[in-house]
Amino acid sequence: MGLITLAQAKTYLGIPTLTTTYDAFLTEQIEIVSDAIEGYCGRIFLEAEYTQTFEYDPEYKVTRQLLLAQYPVSTLTSITYTETSTVPLATDYRFHKPTGTLTHKYEDWFAGGDIIEVVFTAGYEATPTPIVSIIYSLLEERYNKKVNGVDLNFGSDIQRISIPGAISVDFDYTLQANERKVAYGMILGNYVNVLDQYRSERPLVGATRLEYVD
Repeated sequence: MGLITLAQAKTYLGIPTLTTTYDAFLTEQIEIVSDAIEGYCGRIFLEAEYTQTFEYDPEYKVTRQLLLAQYPVSTLTSITYTETSTVPLATDYRFHKPTGTLTHKYEDWFAGGDIIEVVFTAGYEATPTPIVSIIYSLLEERYNKKVNGVDLNFGSDIQRISIPGAISVDFDYTLQANERKVAYGMILGNYVNVLDQYRSERPLVGATRLEYVD
C-alpha cells in the first residue's frame, strides 16, 4: 500500500489534476518507494489490525515483556491464552502504546499458558511528515528522469570536473557510499540516514506469528 496518494504526488510535482499522462507511472513508483521504505524500516506505517501469536520458548526462563511487532498501537483488542481461553486481567500488566510493549507486573507471561494471542490495531493514522518528504524527493527524481530522459537530481556526495566554456561533468559517489552497502540502498540512496530513526529491529520473545485480521 502506498504511503502517499497519487493526488498528493501530482500536487507536489505541479501536475494538473486532469492531466493523467503519467498517472500509471507515478502510481507504480509510489508503490515501489513505499515498499522499499517499509522493507528497510522493518515495519508497516499505516494503521491496520493484526493478530500476533507468541509461543513459549524454553530458552527464555522469565518473560515479563511481550513486544508487539507493529507500533505505535492505537487499540489493544484482546490478549488470550489460546490453550485455556483465559484472558489476563488488565490490572495484571502495563501497556505502553507508543512502543507496543506489554509488561506483566507480577509473573512470567507464559505462566498462564504456552500460547498467547494478541489482537491489536497499530500504525500511524497518516504517514509521518519526514517520510512523506523522502517519498516526494525520490518521486521527483524518477519523474524528472522519465519526462526529460536525464536525472536532474544529484546526491550530496558529488565532485565536479569542469572545463571552462566546454564541458562540466558531475561524478556522484552516492552509490559507493550508501546504495551498495545497505538493504534497499539502490532505491533509497542517502535517505536511509533519515529513515534510521524509524527502523524496527526489536527482538521478539519466543516464536511468533503475525498476520492481518480479515
